[in-house]
Amino acid sequence: MKESSDEWILKRRHEDLSLTVRASWSLYIQFYTVFLTVSVIGLGWVLTRPADAPIVPRAKHVIAIVFVIQTLLTAITSVAMALYTLRVAHDQEHIENCLVQSHAAARPSCGPAVVASLALWAGYFNCAAMIAMAALWLYVGFIC
Repeated sequence: MKESSDEWILKRRHEDLSLTVRASWSLYIQFYTVFLTVSVIGLGWVLTRPADAPIVPRAKHVIAIVFVIQTLLTAITSVAMALYTLRVAHDQEHIENCLVQSHAAARPSCGPAVVASLALWAGYFNCAAMIAMAALWLYVGFIC
């Protein structure tokens, strides 16, 4: 049986969505890992510097502000990735429903191609972790 051009487009779109969401998560994880590493190193440097090498308060404030801004942007990115993945999962489900309308018995009994619940959990908890990191930077930069 030859597939129609509509079916071909839908299948291609389904595949493209899968590839794009995986590539997006891969880039996000790389970004998140690098940022988290630099942030923890920065915190370690600010908190464990030798007593004979004091840091100028203004410089400490500027460092803290830069990291707070970057941390909040990371928190926003975490939620954006979660919501994007949820949207992709819904789009793929819609595409699958369109594809099986003409072949009702072909509907697979497996789970979704994109696990949106895991993405939501990861995105929201990474956001919470980044908000806590921003609070820590505020404490270290302005109180400690």
